[in-house]
Amino acid sequence: MKRVNLLALFIPMALWASPAVLSDRLYDEDNWLTVESRTDGISVAEKKIDGISVRAVKVSQVIAIDPETLAQVIEDLTNYGQFLKSAPGMECQLLENNTDHLVGYQYVDIPLISDRVYAFKMFRPEPSGTRVDWELIPQNNLGDYKINKRSGVYIDVGVGSWSMNKQADGKYHVSYRLVMDPGGWIPDSVSDYFNRVSIVGIFKDALIETERRSAEGKS
Repeated sequence: MKRVNLLALFIPMALWASPAVLSDRLYDEDNWLTVESRTDGISVAEKKIDGISVRAVKVSQVIAIDPETLAQVIEDLTNYGQFLKSAPGMECQLLENNTDHLVGYQYVDIPLISDRVYAFKMFRPEPSGTRVDWELIPQNNLGDYKINKRSGVYIDVGVGSWSMNKQADGKYHVSYRLVMDPGGWIPDSVSDYFNRVSIVGIFKDALIETERRSAEGKS
């Protein structure tokens, strides 16, 4: 007999896909399925989350790295175009820089399908920590932000998080996890593949830039 999630009968679907709920699901370690263990030490896992059709993706690696430098790289929105080599079709605009959060706007040129645009809020859940989260801002909540209005499908639903946890050997278990519905008429399997490939590239680019800046600081 097929099991029925009784809770889903009483909670509106929009609440299942709220940023708070999606973030909780990302950090729930249950039900992640490893789909790739790469020779460079990077592991890729996926899982299904209620309320959103695409799968969540988690990329992780144990590596010797400075977590604060990595957090600063992630927050360096204005220079994404310089060090995110795997995403040449991405343009990022910094809309707001407050003491406790950033607001960015991204345009992504995707071959063969409509381009994607979205705004996001980026912040550290614990101000003294190095975990960095982001959540998409619904289009109707953009307010008076002066955005570069490019044609494309606006993405409303998505969250992501970078975490750096120190291991006993002094290295860090670094992970980047996200769930993002690219919208439009794209088969879920294609969306899953796009998310998986793009997150690995961004993960590697961020680590490379962190190592470059760390080496610069020591010279």
